[in-house]
Amino acid sequence: MGVVRAVGRVLLDITVLLLVLVLLPGLPPDVKYTYYETEETLPFDGPLAKNDILNDAGRILDGKINGPESIASRDRYELFTSLHNGKILRVWGKNFDHFQVITTIGPGCEGPWQESVCGRPLGLRFAPDGKLIVVDAYLGLFALDVETGKKESLFDIKQEIDGAVPKIPDDLDIDEDGNIYWSDASSVVDLSNGIVEMLSDPSGRLIKFDSKTKTNSVLLKNVHFANGVQLSPDRDFVLVCETFRSRVLRHWLNGPNAGKTDVFVDRLPGKPDNLRAKKGGGYYVSLVAVDNKEKIDLTRVLAKLPLVRKLILRLFGIPKFLFDTISKVYPNQFTENASYKIYHLQPIAEIIASQSTVIVELDAEGKIVSSLQGDNGNVRFISETHQVGDYLFFGSPYNNYLGYLRVDYTDEDEEEELTPSLEVDGEGVKMSVGASEKVEDVDEEKEVKEEPQEVVEEQKVLDEPIPDQQVVKEGEGQESDDEKEEAVSVEEGIKGAEKQDAEIYSEKDNEKEETIVGEDDDDDDGEDDHEDDDKKITEDEEIEKHAQEEPVLEKTEAIVEEDISSQVSSKKEDVESSPTSPVKEEL
Repeated sequence: MGVVRAVGRVLLDITVLLLVLVLLPGLPPDVKYTYYETEETLPFDGPLAKNDILNDAGRILDGKINGPESIASRDRYELFTSLHNGKILRVWGKNFDHFQVITTIGPGCEGPWQESVCGRPLGLRFAPDGKLIVVDAYLGLFALDVETGKKESLFDIKQEIDGAVPKIPDDLDIDEDGNIYWSDASSVVDLSNGIVEMLSDPSGRLIKFDSKTKTNSVLLKNVHFANGVQLSPDRDFVLVCETFRSRVLRHWLNGPNAGKTDVFVDRLPGKPDNLRAKKGGGYYVSLVAVDNKEKIDLTRVLAKLPLVRKLILRLFGIPKFLFDTISKVYPNQFTENASYKIYHLQPIAEIIASQSTVIVELDAEGKIVSSLQGDNGNVRFISETHQVGDYLFFGSPYNNYLGYLRVDYTDEDEEEELTPSLEVDGEGVKMSVGASEKVEDVDEEKEVKEEPQEVVEEQKVLDEPIPDQQVVKEGEGQESDDEKEEAVSVEEGIKGAEKQDAEIYSEKDNEKEETIVGEDDDDDDGEDDHEDDDKKITEDEEIEKHAQEEPVLEKTEAIVEEDISSQVSSKKEDVESSPTSPVKEEL
């Protein structure tokens, strides 16, 4: 009986403690919680039927970067991406095998747990004036000159906009006048506390920055984690992803519906991150976390239980408070990192998401027309799908690589498709040949250079772009060197060939091209010369060699022509694959 009473006493104490945590006002996180409902997400059938297109995806910079969230491009052989630690990385070249960090948004820090100091750049877009506009989740909006690395803050992110300070600037798009439409995912917590925004009432916003007046105005409020932003081709509306409601909203800018907001697409089978225009019309919507249909959708269940959501956040707030207190008294990496991860979105994404990857394709009216899917883990947690030249590149807030998939083939690339054009050793970058390349007769024996350290930890960058290096097959290197030695002097080679040909044809019948030089001369001279020097080839033996093979003049001209054509081809490729000189700045 005493045991029952003891157990009952413990249960009563726990219940009282939980009630205090739920009902006591002012306890962190001090946010609002209300009841709401969400519809069940769409099944994987029809245009969302399972496919394995993304199983053919490849990777570049694998293991060398951290969190390439967004992608921007201005050329078919160049892209820019945003990384942890405040870095903006440039990748270029015909094989995307050159890379360089062109700037860091913040002053730098020791690791992701200090990203509020070093910054966390998210959305990227090029403005009409050629500047790269960067949205940093902690430091605000910047205009970056990618040629010099010089950056300029567009406004003070700590100032209130319509009564609230932006906490998570996320993504953007820009119109032809330079006006910036950007999302503020939360106006109550910063990015490291993303779970708080997920479980509390929505506080995200869609905001417009006027390039002329340098002022911001709120277009849309109470968006549940306002994320990706995309203007329509006619600039009559702007789309914004509402991540925690699995939908995309449309806010009208012009026309009879100006100022109104409706749902562009709903019930997406996962959490949408960024969306980008699709070549030929329509949009790519990247699902950073895909629904696991085999498990209960916790977000739908918790939506109806505001007190449970409140309790969860306050329970997690207890160890966070302890870690933060220790870090203030005794700064150290362990407690700072532990506190950083408690409310971070990545652990939740890994728990609730399936192993699948899904990119939804929409038409111009928001109808789902198709999808790109995969389940082998080649690429996961995709935050953005961006086409650069003939490739789709896939960003992610959590991956340590950039995914890619070849989708278009230009006329000039048709012949190159027969060779592994992406199996190229660059300065720290290697694009692997995947099934998407459809390359069959690939020589497996390649000379591979040792890969350098991670880009994030690298201490130096390239001062000049390195031209693509040609992969040489084993067994062919010696032959290539001999040919180069024979063609060192074009003029002397041709004159020498003419002289030798004259000697050959003066002693032979001109009607027969392939007659061997007389045996008597060869026997007499060849033996004496061999005794003098075993390593030298006699003149008669050299003549016999050339008489048995093709005329020397014809062979030399072929070598010269081949050498010159290869040099011209190499120079042409270097020009195409290196748009501009990189910024000379250390990581």
